[in-house]
Amino acid sequence: LEAELEAELEARRTQYEHYRNHLLSYESLAAHGPVEMVKLGDMLELRAGNSISSKYIFEQADSEYIYPCYGANGLRGYVQSMTHENDASIIGRQGALCGNVTYAYGPFFATEHAVVVTPRVALSQRWLYHSLIVADLSQYATKSAQPGLSVRRVAGVEIPVPCLSEQRRIADLLDRFDALVNDISSGLPAEINARRTQYEYYRDRLMSFPENPTD
Repeated sequence: LEAELEAELEARRTQYEHYRNHLLSYESLAAHGPVEMVKLGDMLELRAGNSISSKYIFEQADSEYIYPCYGANGLRGYVQSMTHENDASIIGRQGALCGNVTYAYGPFFATEHAVVVTPRVALSQRWLYHSLIVADLSQYATKSAQPGLSVRRVAGVEIPVPCLSEQRRIADLLDRFDALVNDISSGLPAEINARRTQYEYYRDRLMSFPENPTD
């Protein structure tokens, strides 16, 4: 059963990526209303976070280290202070995974290897997050031993931008699909985890035997 659910999850993730790419394509957006190609730098503020030593980043949150800390590859751990109060998309700008996009729920701390995306105009934050993923920013990284992604290159990337109501409609659809395939508290990942726990419980029960009394 677990293997079947894993296969189902993989199929749904492939379907989700195809659906997301289609919904955010220029052709699909234009079919539902006006759309404009806009450079990211014209509508967004793109700014790297602050430097912090790894010794001040803890793997698990506690009463003192309460703020999630995001770096080039997403969540690094938890720290004592924050750099940003509100939700934002974060673009990794250094390392093998530079160009990847993470959504941070504020308040949070962003390191110097993370570019925090702040809209200058009225935009749906969740639509923007999905659009940045579809833009495949990793293709603009430098080809070197230590790949990097400059803010200047990101600012020059164009994406199709529909009206705000259409942004919200698309974000709602994609968020629901995203929860189905990625949310560990609901959807298929939660079902897989529940079945795995159930399997381990019954396996341990079936493989436990009472000790034989010795003479």
